[in-house]
Amino acid sequence: CPFLQDVGAYVTAKPPDLGCSCVLFETFNRCAYNVTCRFAGAHLGDGYWNIVNADLGKQWEGRPLVRNNLSKGLQHQLHKKKFSFRKAEEYLRSLAMPRSNEEGGNPKAAPLQGPVPAEDEGGGPIQAAGPVTDEDMAELRSCEKKKLETQGKLYSAPLTTVVWHLPFQRRCKSSGADVTCGEMSVCTNLLRGQSSEWALLKRHHTEDVFGVQGAFPDTMAKCAELLNQTIAVDFVDIPVGCPIDLVYKKGGGCALMTRSNKFEQIVRGMNAVLDVPLTVKIWTGMQEKINMAHEIIPRMREWGASMVMVLG
Repeated sequence: CPFLQDVGAYVTAKPPDLGCSCVLFETFNRCAYNVTCRFAGAHLGDGYWNIVNADLGKQWEGRPLVRNNLSKGLQHQLHKKKFSFRKAEEYLRSLAMPRSNEEGGNPKAAPLQGPVPAEDEGGGPIQAAGPVTDEDMAELRSCEKKKLETQGKLYSAPLTTVVWHLPFQRRCKSSGADVTCGEMSVCTNLLRGQSSEWALLKRHHTEDVFGVQGAFPDTMAKCAELLNQTIAVDFVDIPVGCPIDLVYKKGGGCALMTRSNKFEQIVRGMNAVLDVPLTVKIWTGMQEKINMAHEIIPRMREWGASMVMVLG
């Protein structure tokens, strides 16, 4: 091994500590950085062993400090394409089946039909351990979903490409924000299990009402089902007000305001797989002095959006 093995030699060679107290050790039961901490003198005992404050640690038992981390097991499932997207795939199949209507049979976003029985790896149906399985459950109606109470609350809306991460969200929360939301994340990167993209979904335990934003249309139903099953979130937001060229040129963000059919399919599809409210941010319009928000908002209620925010 090319690395230094002598702990004493490492501590002697490392730069001096930046201070005499370690905030992690004083706040929690131990410092996870051990001898590499730049305040290691505050929590190193004889033989350079890390000191653990057992009494302080009891206060944090069963309380995860940060949620929505990407586990190795989930990352492996995504890399191997073994994660089940049953609801999303069922909805996407329904889009390929045209329905006839009075206008002449144009394809529309059909509602989800009955659930498809799940199968195991051998191709046979999954045997239920009890009287029912998840596949036997009725789908949640919109009125049965958890309500997003925002009236009278301060919403700290995120900004992409600026410093917007977990520490900044904590600062917003400590400064009076009631609702926090993660920075816009790219669905394709989330579905690949990219750690840097999943970092945008992290939620501190002090954030009472927390949501996440997703971009790019073709994968949003699958991504919504993935987040619905794997992270703790109070709502999911579609940022149809994002002007970033990377997103706009691929038909996402504010470009969706002029792609009403695709916009409808995205909202309906995500709403069909989510157990939490789906919110949407839009502009007043795509061109100066030509407003269109008032035409889109009534339709989004029918599509399943729980709340619409207008960026003037």
